[in-house]
Amino acid sequence: MAKKRSAFLLIWVITAVGCLYLFLKYAAPKIFQILMAKDHLMPTPSTLMMWYMIMGVLAGLVYATTSNQKFVDFLSFLLPDRGPMIKSFLQKILFVGFPVLVGWFVYTWAIPGAASPVELRIQHPTLPQEFEKLENPFRQTDGETQRKCVEEGKILFQTYCRPCHGSKADGNGPFANSFRLRPINFQDPGTIATVVDNYLFWRIKEGGPGLPSESTPWDSAMPSWKDDLKDDEIWKIIMGEYDTAGVMPRQREKLE
Repeated sequence: MAKKRSAFLLIWVITAVGCLYLFLKYAAPKIFQILMAKDHLMPTPSTLMMWYMIMGVLAGLVYATTSNQKFVDFLSFLLPDRGPMIKSFLQKILFVGFPVLVGWFVYTWAIPGAASPVELRIQHPTLPQEFEKLENPFRQTDGETQRKCVEEGKILFQTYCRPCHGSKADGNGPFANSFRLRPINFQDPGTIATVVDNYLFWRIKEGGPGLPSESTPWDSAMPSWKDDLKDDEIWKIIMGEYDTAGVMPRQREKLE
């Protein structure tokens, strides 16, 4: 039985890699949706998925080369012989299917895509009406209370925002490279320094799922925090975020 299993070692490795792909593509998004109590799937970022698949293939190759006998068994499946009919049939599928699969991946990566018109790519969509009159309640407090709120906000920022936006709010968090569109660098004066507090409150509270349709070309991966953070915590995060990035929010225009 062990000899028969070793003869199909290559098939076992390919099957394991295929199962890994199916898990990352279909099972993981559903699992994380349940764990994070979201109303939408949490898809695995394409870059992260690519790295996991590379590691899966390398793990299979490492396993196949842990001994000379395993390596011989691994390669023996590719060598023609007068073995069982099922082995001959699987060999033909492998020899035909593998080049077709590689060709399909190359084709899908090389084929030009249809880019959305530039005018639809709105970096700062219009603030929804229900958020227009909101004000940060902690901005009007005394200096000592504001300093305390900033410190609390910085702790909350490190807890909830650092994985993507980085400990310095520069967009270089440990998960940043996993996204096709990198998290925003808040130190850039063209980002949060150009908007008011209540705009950030909207973006944090509603996240990517709350963006209007004209903003979808940006494919924001920002999660919605309305079910996880209280409003006071969001306002404090905003204050800590600005302080960490070293910028100030845009001031509201005063009506004459």
